[in-house]
Amino acid sequence: MSSNQHTLAGVLRAFVPDPDTVSLKEKVISGLAGLVGIGLIMAVSAQFLAPRDLPWVVASMGASAVLLFAVPHGPLSQPWNFVGGHLISAFLGITIAHLVPDKVLASGLAVGVAISVMYITRCLHPPGGATALSAVASGPAVHALGYQYMVTPILINVVVMLSWALFINNVLASRRYPEKLRRPQVRPDETEAGLVVAGLGVEPRDLDYAMRELGEYIDLSVSDLRALIELTAAHAARRELGRLTCGQIMTPDPVFAEYDTPVEQAWQRMGELKVRALPVVDHRRHVIGILTIADFLRQVRDSNEGTLAERLRHFIQPSPGLTTDKPEFAGHLMTRDPVVVKADEHVMDLFPIYLSEGVHHLPVVDETGRLVGMVTPKDLLKALYGQLLRCGPVVSGQSV
Repeated sequence: MSSNQHTLAGVLRAFVPDPDTVSLKEKVISGLAGLVGIGLIMAVSAQFLAPRDLPWVVASMGASAVLLFAVPHGPLSQPWNFVGGHLISAFLGITIAHLVPDKVLASGLAVGVAISVMYITRCLHPPGGATALSAVASGPAVHALGYQYMVTPILINVVVMLSWALFINNVLASRRYPEKLRRPQVRPDETEAGLVVAGLGVEPRDLDYAMRELGEYIDLSVSDLRALIELTAAHAARRELGRLTCGQIMTPDPVFAEYDTPVEQAWQRMGELKVRALPVVDHRRHVIGILTIADFLRQVRDSNEGTLAERLRHFIQPSPGLTTDKPEFAGHLMTRDPVVVKADEHVMDLFPIYLSEGVHHLPVVDETGRLVGMVTPKDLLKALYGQLLRCGPVVSGQSV
């Protein structure tokens, strides 16, 4: 292929859209949300403007609808950008229309100044340019409103559209609006600066620095960028680890307790095997709970009678009478509805569970939900170490 053909092919590829990663469901929801939003705007604006002036106003709101309902998590779509962008642009457009008689010059000035001021006030919203233009180029009815145009219909339309966006984008499970609601919660023992992205030593402040260094406006929030890095790193790790599953690293056929296993017997099993947790199963061997050392300690921590060992010894001993005020069986003491993983799940799925759920012992179940093993952070570390050294599969052992 000649150099000219290579150049032509490169130019043609530049016009080919990137692969589509948005589901059909999201596309339909965005369209329906925009339909309702513009319907509300038309109904409100019709109360203040003649039909011939409606397109000037509704056009800018139509552009906002694309942002608010198709890309609600983008920086340009956030409430301050939406509200500030329209109101500031409307004010500038009205002011320039009064000061500059020439409509052509005034139109260019209104849009140009609106862009710069939106940038400076950190409320860049592309449809704001259309709002500034409409204040200059629309008909006498809009000009006659003067600064009232900012209130009727611009402010009212903004309130109506924002209210609808806040409702629909928070009712749907896949969306949160404003975008800050999507950011991960910081645990009490952490600071935002201490949250490392994807184990790469990259912190949010590093992402802020990189975006500032680019010196350009990027329609991508730090939290979205962080999520992309984490997902990319996780996918790369999966590829490097191959198809290493929980079933390959778990401790198989673990000792378990049943609902009616006496507390004393469960404690003895844990001591003999030197394990810190026992899964509790029903008669079909489906996991119904998990019994940990923490469950035992919760029963005696508030008592001051004797040493901890004495209190534990008294607790696990069966009650002598026919009635009791303490748990006597594993089913009474266990933590219900524990987190479980499937044997065919990838080991990378364990990381978010260990980091966010605060658990260390995970029952492993098969496709029917029956208990087949237990997996702990120790099993995971052994597996990763084995992969790192490329020494073949890791031999499962009893976890401690």
